[in-house]
Formats: sequence, C-alpha cells, structure tokens
Amino acid sequence: MNQLNTRIRFVGTFFFAVILLFTGILFHTQFTAEKNKDHNDTAAVASYSVAVPSVRGEVLDRNGEPLVQNRQGTDIVLYYVTFPESREEQNNILLSLIRTAESNNDEWIDEVPLEFGPDGNIRFCEDRESDIAFMKSEKMLHLNTYATAQNCLDAFVRDYEMENYSADEQRKLASVYYNMVKTSFGYLTSYTFAKDVSAATTAFIMEHNTDFKGVDTVVAAYREYNNEGTLAPHILGVVGAISADEYKKEQDLLAEALKDKTLTDLEIAQLKAKSYSPTSEYGKFGIEAAAEQYLHGASGTLDFLVDSEDNITKEYSVLPQQGYTVISTLHKGLQEVAERSLQERIQATMTEDVLAQGLSPAGAVVVVDVHNGAVLAAASYPDFSLNTYYDDYSKLLADAGKPLWNRTTQSTYAPGSTMKCAVALAALEEGIIDANDTIFCKGTYEYFDITFACHDQTAHGYVNVKTALEHSCNIFFYQLAEQLGIEKIQEYAKLFGLGSVTGIEINESAGILAGPAYRDSIGATWQQGETLLAAIGQSDNSFSIMQLAVYAATIANGGTRYTPYLIDRILSADYSDVLYSHETQIAAQPGFALENINTVKEGMRLVATETNTAYSFMDLPYTVAAKTGTAEKTLLINGKYVEGTDGFLITFGPYEDPQIAVAIVVENAGSGSSTAQVAADIYEYYFALQNEIQYSQPVNELIG
Repeated sequence: MNQLNTRIRFVGTFFFAVILLFTGILFHTQFTAEKNKDHNDTAAVASYSVAVPSVRGEVLDRNGEPLVQNRQGTDIVLYYVTFPESREEQNNILLSLIRTAESNNDEWIDEVPLEFGPDGNIRFCEDRESDIAFMKSEKMLHLNTYATAQNCLDAFVRDYEMENYSADEQRKLASVYYNMVKTSFGYLTSYTFAKDVSAATTAFIMEHNTDFKGVDTVVAAYREYNNEGTLAPHILGVVGAISADEYKKEQDLLAEALKDKTLTDLEIAQLKAKSYSPTSEYGKFGIEAAAEQYLHGASGTLDFLVDSEDNITKEYSVLPQQGYTVISTLHKGLQEVAERSLQERIQATMTEDVLAQGLSPAGAVVVVDVHNGAVLAAASYPDFSLNTYYDDYSKLLADAGKPLWNRTTQSTYAPGSTMKCAVALAALEEGIIDANDTIFCKGTYEYFDITFACHDQTAHGYVNVKTALEHSCNIFFYQLAEQLGIEKIQEYAKLFGLGSVTGIEINESAGILAGPAYRDSIGATWQQGETLLAAIGQSDNSFSIMQLAVYAATIANGGTRYTPYLIDRILSADYSDVLYSHETQIAAQPGFALENINTVKEGMRLVATETNTAYSFMDLPYTVAAKTGTAEKTLLINGKYVEGTDGFLITFGPYEDPQIAVAIVVENAGSGSSTAQVAADIYEYYFALQNEIQYSQPVNELIG
C-alpha cells in the first residue's frame, strides 16, 4: 500500500473526527446575516437568515504532515436582530464589553482613525487618509472634507448620544460604531467586536448573558503554524481581512459566473455560498493566496425565527462546508534542514568587517525534484513568524534586512560563474568546441582595446570545457562568448528559463537576461565587450534562485525543463475526494545531445570533487555535481557606497542518478564555495531519508 496514501488516510481519519467535533460546536454558536420577513407564517412572524462562515482548509506537506492547521478560538459577536434599539442600552452594553475585554488584557477591534495626542487633544491618526475620508463621508458622519478631528468626535457624540460619557469613553464607543458602519452591521451582517478572546472574557459574558443583549460568544477557527510560525513563512503565506479591491474582484467573478443561464438553483446557491462578504478572510500571499479558491470553503445559513411574542429561536437551513485540504510539494523535514543550515551558514559568513559596513545577512535556498519540478524546500533568510505577522508588521516593514521579501522567487541576482554551464553547453551544441578541445589561458584576454582578467587573475594554461568549468576559467568562456555572440548565449539561456518567470504559483520576479534588447528598453546601448561579461554571469544578467534551481535540475535530468510547483493535490476536508492533482508541465525540451550535456555534468562533478567545494561534500555517501559563482555588487548604505560579494552554488545529486537539484545564494558571502555546506546538509538529510525508505519499503512502491 502506498505509504503516502496510508499516511493521508490516517491523518484524514483523525482530522475528520476533530473537524466533526469542531463543526458541531461551530454550528450551534456562530452567526453572520440576511433579512426575510414572512407575515403569513403562523409560527414565526419574522425570520432573519444569517450567513455562517466556513472553516478554512488546511495545508499539509507531501507526506501528510500538517503545515497550516486550525485551532479553536472564541470571538465576541453582535447580532442586529437581538441588539437593543435604545441608544443608551447599546452604549452601556458596548462600554461593558470594552471594560471586560481590557480588564482581561484582550484586544477588541479598535480602528477609528482618531487618537489623543500628548497634549490630551483628539487628533487624526497618521497614514489613515482613506479611513479619515470614509469617516467624514455621507456613509458615516456627513462632514465636510476640512472637518477637524474634534469635529469628527463631536459628530459621533451627537449621532450616537454619548454626551454623558468621558472623552476616552466617547472615542472608544466611536470606534465601535465606526467599525459597525464600515462592516455594514445590520440584519444582513453580524459584527465581530473582538477576536480570539481569553477564557476569562468568554466566561464573564456567558455568565452575565442577560446584561449583554444581542451579544454572543462564538467558536471560531484560527490559523496555527509549525515551528512557532517560522517554517516556510514566505511560501505558506498568511490570511487577513479581505481588502476592498479583493472583495470587488470576487464580487465581479461571482456576477460573471451568475450570468450563465444554464445554472440550476442548486448551482446558483453553491456559487453564492462560496462568495465573500466584506468581513471575510483572504489569502494575502504564498500558498494561502495561490489556493484561495480551494481553501476558502462555503458559508452556511442560520435562521433567526421570531414568533408573535418576540421569542427568538435559531436553526440551520444550510450547513457551512470547510475549505479543501492542500497537499503541498514541501517536505517538512527537508525544509527544516534547509532553513537551519542556511541561517547557520549566513551567520558564519557575517564577519565583523562585513557587518560594520552595514551589509545585511541574507540568503536563500531552493530544492527541486529533477524529474518533475516539485519544490521540496524553499527557504529565505531573514524570515519572520506567521504567528505574529500582523503584530510585527510595522517592525518587519522597517527592517533593513527586508525579512518580508521572499528571496527564493522575488529577489534576482547576477549569477556569476553559474552561467558558464549554459554557455559551455551552447558552444558544444553549436559545434564550436568538443569535449577535448583546449584553449590556452594566460591569465588575461585582449578584446579590441579592452583587457579582461581571468578568475582570481590566475593563468590556468591549457584547459578544456570540463577543466574550464572546474577552475571557472574566465578566459575559456570569453573566447566561447566571442564565437557564440550574444544572440546564441541568450537563446540557450532562455531554454533554461533564465531571466523569465518560472510559472510557479506564488509571486516571482522575471529578472533580466543581458543583451541589446534589455539595453534598448532602458534607453541605453549594448557596449563593446558586454557579450564577454554576459557569458560569465555579469553585465545585466539577473536571475532568481528559483530560476537557478530549475536550471540545475534541467542539466541534471538531461535537458528537460519542468515548470516548478508547490501545490501537488487538493483534497476534500475529509480527504475522501481528490479535487485537483498537479500534472507535470514541461516548459522546454530542446533535445540537447546526450554527450554534450554529460560533458557539462562531468565538469560540474570536478567542481564538487576537486576544488575547495569538495571539502563540504567529502563525507557524503554519493558523489554530487556543482558549479559555484560569485558576483560583486555596489550598494548605497547610509549615504556611502559599499562593496559586497554574493556567493552562489547550483548543484545536483547523486551524480550517477540525479534526484534533486539545489540552488543557493548567500549575500555578501565572499565566494560561492562558502555556500556548499548548506547543500551538503541538505544532501546528508535527503540521502539518509532515501536509505531509510529503501530498507523499510517493499519494491516498486511509490514514496512521497
């Protein structure tokens, strides 16, 4: 029996039981809204239908290990149909809720753009222009655009009858009413006063329920992440309140779908159940955003029935459906190793001299399956915790190290000598050289009136393509570049996907492929000698680490470039149905000659076995192949220009039967070989895992 499927069935059974228990509680306590009076009903003189949000789907790793789960929390929710009409009663209830929450150190939703300054006077909050404009608009206070903060507070006091309260109480009550209007609180929409409150607040409200008319404590689902939220945060992503633009986009999609005249009443109801409200949560980036349509789920409907004596009962006409489960391509253990090793290597390379210049420790690593493009691990450093993302957001945004930036797909880098593998293959394929042709390296190369130096200004003597890759001989590749020309270099680079988006599901940058076209696009001219620099990964070349990982995998598997991916399957909440299964996508299959690509691979094997890089790989049970690269850069830091050198490594292994490819960058590392220990740690874990599987599994069984 397939180990992955067995694991998923086991996990599925467990989680389905938990989901049933959780949903049972949820169904009896949680509400949102739609009005539908029926005076002809003798049992109920009025009924109000309220939408019940679904529980978001979960995200698992390739073996069924949970990466993103749900935990139960408690929200405080107000229902318009049972909320008192008297403004005095409303104010007293809201103040009591505020005092209860604050006494238990629980945060309540306080978003009005008004605050008290150091002088004790009310003022507008900074950087809240759109919220201030909404507050003054006809939708809320009906004030002129030039109204002051005090004018706004005075209008709240007048409109909501708050004259008998202190200024602090007035501002707090104003904040609740501000949010009520902004979220359309009414028969159609409930209002969430506070989220994820403590047991003490929950117990107090339940014990004094007669004092809190229209208030209920509701079981809600909250995202819970592995490793305190630091495991693959850039890849998994977060959810947050749906924005106005996101809501409009979803409403437009719904309206377009409902134009289909062939839809049945059931299909129309299902589409509406899967739609969004202004208070919905929404995936902001990463897998949470990429799989939003699957993770979102479908809302249910709770009916409030009011009889002739004003007694209210509740019953469900439609039960909510939990969002689907996403099976990602990530391997939890391999991801942990990649993150830990990358951080250790970055910290080891950050000398006092480097830090004194203001250079930030940073880097990224990507691991892909060479047979299909599945991303097994992707780590970006510095990182952050998904658990405290919103609490830390301002601090993270201001951090000079840019921890929110995903360096695996969004950063692009000059690739240095890792580019030489593509140029070598281009020259072999075009018949400019064969595996045994040699070029003499004297340490310098004259091109018209320009003199170029070799790597480390070393004279390598006679080198062929394999030893040129081993020693990273610039002179060899300068000569190849002169004979190939920039068009051919670009042609082969494009076959590897360099300088273009890979097609992965999350946000990525295309980068730049050096050449005359790019120079023209920025109003500049392609200069004499630029082709030589482009051939060794300089000039304008700028690629993402994801692109470099795909590039290494393409070499490893013999020339097939696969589109990398992170979402393998989508399962129903109980794991019984497969809603989506990824089909391997071939992005390019140029048909390189086997002997040519093997020649390049042999040169990469020499890098991993005969150079400084070999020290990191010497204890591995299998031989691997690699190519290092370094790229100098100049940064403007605190008004000063600072020089730095990024280190790169592309590698695959085992050499004889490649399974995975790895691409690494350590910013300001000094050299590519200094990154090799990260790859070694990844290989050590991966090889040990494969040996464990080999000895514990029957022959011909699929392993996740």
